[in-house]
Amino acid sequence: MQTVFLILASISGVTLIVSVMMQDSKNAGFSAAMGGGDSAQFTKGSREELFDRITKIAAIVWILACAVVAILKYAM
Repeated sequence: MQTVFLILASISGVTLIVSVMMQDSKNAGFSAAMGGGDSAQFTKGSREELFDRITKIAAIVWILACAVVAILKYAM
């Protein structure tokens, strides 16, 4: 069981890295992080929206899989 979640964590980790690297840099700098950047909305079905969704899902799966692996490893 631990091996399954370890493989899932590895695959989702690689997916997370690739999806972040494929995203376009929309804003740069501290002012953009504080809301001073361009606030253009994604169009439905756009490439940016797809990579944003993939990144969110991969991050959630990676965190959960890593937590399960840690629980299985140290609980037994």
